[in-house]
Amino acid sequence: DVFEENNTAYYVMEYIEGDSLSGIIKRNGPMGAEKAKEYIYCVADALAYVHNNNLLHLDVKPANVMVRSADNHVVLIDFGLSKQYDNAGEQTSSTPVGISHGYAPMEQYQQGGVKEFSPSTDIYGLGATLYYLVTGLVPPHATDVGEEGLPKLPDHLSHGVCQAIIGSMQYWRKDRPQSVKEFLKLLDDDKIVAPV
Repeated sequence: DVFEENNTAYYVMEYIEGDSLSGIIKRNGPMGAEKAKEYIYCVADALAYVHNNNLLHLDVKPANVMVRSADNHVVLIDFGLSKQYDNAGEQTSSTPVGISHGYAPMEQYQQGGVKEFSPSTDIYGLGATLYYLVTGLVPPHATDVGEEGLPKLPDHLSHGVCQAIIGSMQYWRKDRPQSVKEFLKLLDDDKIVAPV
């Protein structure tokens, strides 16, 4: 529901009894890649829907992904920083830009960095969330990724999981997957790569 009160607008959301992905990792440690992929597919599906409606979430992170305890249903929450865009890709909402260190790409730190519609901004957060799920570590700050690259990923991870993380956490927006579909193509690429 949506209503106005106290000279502002409010929206009412479903109460989700469960835990966030962040809470699950804090309690249990890093999860296996296959389980992590199950959660990431659900978040990716939600993001595809959001992007198809000319919205960017702009705060994709493990703390904003709830897992309902009754049925293990995954819900992307907290649209407080989201922005809407018109058909030309120009911003139509004036919500403030927020930053979740480790999950926000460099453009979110820059004045006017998200004024144009670009799903790759949310895809950075999606890849950073996958990084957290499989390592149990908060991803490095975007400037550190730009200067030093990502830390070495665990050897047991599949080629697809590694490529999805590395590809989506590229410093430059143009170097990341430009859609959820492109991200999933990387994630599902589990070809065997011979060690060098």
